[in-house]
Amino acid sequence: MGKQWSAHLIACGMSPADYAHLPKAKKSEDLRFNYLRSTAATLLAEARDSVPQIYAVIGLTLQSATRILGKYLARTSVRSSVAILAFENSTAT
Repeated sequence: MGKQWSAHLIACGMSPADYAHLPKAKKSEDLRFNYLRSTAATLLAEARDSVPQIYAVIGLTLQSATRILGKYLARTSVRSSVAILAFENSTAT
């Protein structure tokens, strides 16, 4: 899906067609999609989607999705309490 998504962004004018060949300084001017992808991953995680579901939606590898969540997803006491409660109430545990 990543290549299809890239083609869609180019067709919509949201990403330059020659992005892969741009110098790093020029690429830094066009980071909108990366920001949107990170935001989408974070919002999906907060909606309790699993990491495999998130990476399927945002079109990255499992490792990339995990890295994004590790960087942007807040580690809060509420989130950890909900995780422990889910673990304790799971029929599988």
